[in-house]
Amino acid sequence: MRRRFEYKDRELEDFLIRFYPAGNYTWIVPEGCFSVDVFLVGGGGSGSSAGGGGGYTKTFKSDNKGWKDGEAIAVKPGQSISITVGKGGAKVYQAEQNSPGKDGGYSQFMSSSYRANGGKGANKWRGGDGGSAGSSSYTQDGASDGGDTNGEEYGVIKGQGHTTRDFGESGGKRNAGGGSGETNTGVVFQGGISDYSEGSGTGGSTNGSGKGGGGYGGGGGGVRYSMVYAGAGGDGTVLIRGRRYKS
Repeated sequence: MRRRFEYKDRELEDFLIRFYPAGNYTWIVPEGCFSVDVFLVGGGGSGSSAGGGGGYTKTFKSDNKGWKDGEAIAVKPGQSISITVGKGGAKVYQAEQNSPGKDGGYSQFMSSSYRANGGKGANKWRGGDGGSAGSSSYTQDGASDGGDTNGEEYGVIKGQGHTTRDFGESGGKRNAGGGSGETNTGVVFQGGISDYSEGSGTGGSTNGSGKGGGGYGGGGGGVRYSMVYAGAGGDGTVLIRGRRYKS
């Protein structure tokens, strides 16, 4: 009762906290906060000859605007919460280019119940599945905003099938563009569009290689087998919003 009386006249304010780059963090829930909306983006997959997939996204929130995967998450003031931000898949070097790209790491808030997986590394000439799909070799740009990419002879590479925008909302910024594949036609394909530069995937090692997808959690670009390396995936992110007492 004393605690409730002590804070009953204090004013609340909105807050928004981002965790980036990849790593493990601890967040202490502020006073006055009893639930949070959480948006997670996994790390992007790296390229091979094709482009890596962007990281998958997950949204947990109280309202029903746009897309969500679950309800807002209950927390308590002073609670210590573990957070993981997924690392992008590593570059694939020349000696490994008959092997797939590397998958991105997952991003997580508190427990595995609140997790977004990393995008898939490219499978040689086939782009990686992910939040937004990577592009196969010689085909087209990487996908954006949860889209698939038609890889022609290599089949359709799968995006997550819904928006990658912050908190699943139409006004949010796009995340996790898919990487594009190598080209032998003189056309340089672009990575999937994002509204962020942080967490973008990187391109292959030379001009004419595929380009990395936009961040956070962007997929890596592909490169021809004779070149040095295919691009790395970008790190994911964890975004938290809620209400707390003003200091």
